[in-house]
Amino acid sequence: MTTDIDPAWSTSELSAIREGLQLAADRLRAEIAILDSASAHAVAASTLEVLHDEIDVAAHQAELMQDAVQIENATAILQQTEHVLARLDSGLYGICEKCSASIGRARLEAFPRATLCMTCV
Repeated sequence: MTTDIDPAWSTSELSAIREGLQLAADRLRAEIAILDSASAHAVAASTLEVLHDEIDVAAHQAELMQDAVQIENATAILQQTEHVLARLDSGLYGICEKCSASIGRARLEAFPRATLCMTCV
């Protein structure tokens, strides 16, 4: 690990941040697995069932679309979380990806996945 991390962060604080991010990533992986399974089951069930009217078909398609959007959102947040964990490992946590300035502590405390300072957002 390099020493580019803001010296205002203690080792125990960084450890707590890592733990929180890792927990969030684990929860997201579990959520994605559940949504994938439910979505696959719904698609399989729809091919076996005869939907009786257009309202049933539309409602079913809306549910499938909602599941797809939830999976997409959870996947994007997971990728962002994993990216921040990699930055933490490389000593770049709290450094803006765009301008290399320090990301404010208050911003990181409110949003630990931040990779841009407020100026670059």
